[in-house]
Amino acid sequence: MDTLDLELFDMGKGWQIGVLRSAPRLPQDVRLEINRREKPADSLIRSIVDIRAGGARRCYLLFQRSARSRQPVERLCLRGTGLAIDLLPVRPLSSLAEAAGLLGERLCLSLINFLVKEAAPRFGLFERGGDTAALRGLLHNMATAYLPVSYHADLSHGKHYVESRLVAPDTRPVTILSIGQDGARVTLTKPVEISRVSNSDFRQGLFLNGQDDKPFRDEIVVMLQGDQALKIAAPNVRGTSMKAFLGRIAEFDMAARLRLREALGTIIGKDDAFGLVFAWMQRLQAFGAVTSANARAPFGGGIDLAVPCGDAGIYLRGWLWDPHEALQRFDVVSAYGEKASLLDNLVRIEDEKVGKHFQKNGLPMLREKPGFAAFLPMAKGARHGLQTRAELDFAGGVKIDLMSPVSQMTPRLARDLVLRSVPRESVTPEILETLYHPALSALQAECLAGKRIDRVVSFGTQPTKPGISIVIPLYGRYDFIRAQWMRFAFDPDLTNAELIYVLDKPEDAAEVDSLLRGLHLTFGVPCRLAVNAENYGFAGASNLGASLATAPMLLFLNSDVVPMGHGWLSQMLGFYKATPEIGLLGPKLLFPDGSIQHAGLHFIGGITQWWLNGVYCKGYPADWPAACTSREVPAVTGACMMIARGKYEEVGGISEQYVIGDFEDTDLSLRCRRQGWRNWYMADTALMHMERASIEGHASYSLAPVDAYNGWLHTKLWGADIEALQGSSTGGGALRQVA
Repeated sequence: MDTLDLELFDMGKGWQIGVLRSAPRLPQDVRLEINRREKPADSLIRSIVDIRAGGARRCYLLFQRSARSRQPVERLCLRGTGLAIDLLPVRPLSSLAEAAGLLGERLCLSLINFLVKEAAPRFGLFERGGDTAALRGLLHNMATAYLPVSYHADLSHGKHYVESRLVAPDTRPVTILSIGQDGARVTLTKPVEISRVSNSDFRQGLFLNGQDDKPFRDEIVVMLQGDQALKIAAPNVRGTSMKAFLGRIAEFDMAARLRLREALGTIIGKDDAFGLVFAWMQRLQAFGAVTSANARAPFGGGIDLAVPCGDAGIYLRGWLWDPHEALQRFDVVSAYGEKASLLDNLVRIEDEKVGKHFQKNGLPMLREKPGFAAFLPMAKGARHGLQTRAELDFAGGVKIDLMSPVSQMTPRLARDLVLRSVPRESVTPEILETLYHPALSALQAECLAGKRIDRVVSFGTQPTKPGISIVIPLYGRYDFIRAQWMRFAFDPDLTNAELIYVLDKPEDAAEVDSLLRGLHLTFGVPCRLAVNAENYGFAGASNLGASLATAPMLLFLNSDVVPMGHGWLSQMLGFYKATPEIGLLGPKLLFPDGSIQHAGLHFIGGITQWWLNGVYCKGYPADWPAACTSREVPAVTGACMMIARGKYEEVGGISEQYVIGDFEDTDLSLRCRRQGWRNWYMADTALMHMERASIEGHASYSLAPVDAYNGWLHTKLWGADIEALQGSSTGGGALRQVA
């Protein structure tokens, strides 16, 4: 058994750290024993190669002893496969602050890096309220020199900028600790060389996470870089504002300002409150879009659209002119300074205007399409990164730098622009999976984040204990409401129904309010109008309407579905309550000409590369025999579907993953089936449906391949279930038509 000397230091609250100046490689199953019998409450053992010391192997042992431990550490034992080492402290336990004198500067820097980058994140050593006095004492003893600060700006939310003048620039990576007696903040970043100043010194900028609204006690700020530890002079003194900072750096050249912006981006976390300020800063300091569009040049490129997609990444639409196929590097750099290669991620698409611009003077034809679209995942996301740049290298040493326009759009507009960025005829499953899905899923979630009803207007006295709540989403088409009310007003079933209209186009609130107010004065039917704060689509609007419902049963009804007589509601309720293990119930729906619009849904494959929704007996006469029998079906339409409120809540409501509106009904039907419930078509009740009258008035739906994306997503989520269901579905003898 080997015996090695150990330097042992006290970190407080039972934590001790041991340092082996020279150590062997450690096996993966290495474990620590104290005084041969005691096991540590927690521990971290690392053997690392110290580049600062010429490649010497160090070993650090951080461990916490139980509060019951009274005996001092006289021996530590390392055990593992092929390893048995006794470690003997060379002196009585010392405070960590004394390590500066006992270990020397280089070994101390290595020890601090271990504590900051490995130990602290794992054990929460720097969390507010923790005891960091020991490490603060060590840093105080090590950092005896100051980094000269010539300018300091407090940028808000704990972000600081300091500027210094140095004889020579030093842009090596740095670790900055803003550390007090009760916690610490860590910044891993790089200084930015700004310019040479008049006396031949260099101006250098540095961003750090420092004091915020709750500074630590006795806070000091120390920068660790290479083999030096420097205190940063007075960083906790309130300096200039963000506005003044932007005014100061306005005198720097564009390259320096861009480096500063990206350096600031590197220290901003995903949920950092400074993110909104960072976005505001980019708008105020917007750089103009940069393209390379010289028609006589052999190469060209541009980024027309760079959409930040929440925490997922960046969606890009642009063009390349590279007839010689000389492009060797195409790197995109986010506002956070994160770099990703575009070469293997872009999809080429047609862009006629590029060809017309460049295809002159006998220049070579392109073998690739000039347009491109791409989605680049970013580890830090891109939520508040509003401008993206790119670096292109071509054979022969030609370099091009591109800059996107500043993105100043809402998530809804960004989602719609992404949808329209690829021509419908160019959309493929590859594009849907690698481009659309990561971008649209993030943007759709942002569109619905914090969804809310802006206000609710009541007309008349609402029923105190309704038997059913009818939720009717509204968007764009309101002419059918009068036809609905002509049936609602004279149907006794509606006296015990709660009627909830949900307006998903808030700019039309005055028009719809006036319409419902007039109908109520005429017919006396009570109802409520919920006006959404924004447009959330069919699922978002329906779920918000259901959140207002008070009845045990829910009926989701389109605004373009009109009852054809009385008693339909009580018939549906009676059928639902009499059918065991029922999930969703949908009635017969007819077109205005009397032909069948809905007699239950199924799924059709082979037409596209994803499953389509099919309708039994669509277009056939209302009395077609196959449609005259109530039966279990794979799914029912969302135009008119009934479900018990408890079951609706159990499956999580209507899925909001689909864009604008499509497949939410079959998605809900399939989730009901996964719960063991069955969906039913009811043939004894018929309503009239002017199919898709509202959704086809939605510009984004009509101009973009929304149906393709939603169909692909539906198949991605439910393809296996549909395969199994189609082999055993009922109603196989009925005529099937695409929805």
